[in-house]
Amino acid sequence: MTASSRMVLLLGLLALSGCGEEPDRIVTTKTEDGRWELTLEARKNFLRPGESLAIRVVLESLAGQPAATIRDTIDFIGNAGSVNPSRLTFTFIGAQDTLYSGSGVTTKFSDWITYEMSTRGSAERQGEVSALFRDLEAVLKIRIVED
Repeated sequence: MTASSRMVLLLGLLALSGCGEEPDRIVTTKTEDGRWELTLEARKNFLRPGESLAIRVVLESLAGQPAATIRDTIDFIGNAGSVNPSRLTFTFIGAQDTLYSGSGVTTKFSDWITYEMSTRGSAERQGEVSALFRDLEAVLKIRIVED
């Protein structure tokens, strides 16, 4: 192999390694027991410093309506930015619950959070929103676009 062929091969490998996959706009994960599915959905997968992004959060009971009423939370952590609110509280009304009189859902909960990209410069090329629920973590990655 000649020096010029090696150089072309090396440049090709460098170009391919620098081309990471675009982050997904929709991320879905399930709990280990398969009873819950958590989805994070954004309209776009990139932001400029200082911009914000609305993210839809959907939690679904894959086992149907629970027998007893469940009140729980989903916590959020932002990387290279902040998340507001940092926690969503939800109630799934149980099929056998005749006393619960509050508001809630039976099998699917959805709400919105906002991720705001940090305005200061950063060596990071990607922001992240992590949603934590029971034994799972859903991570939505957001590409940082410089001007």
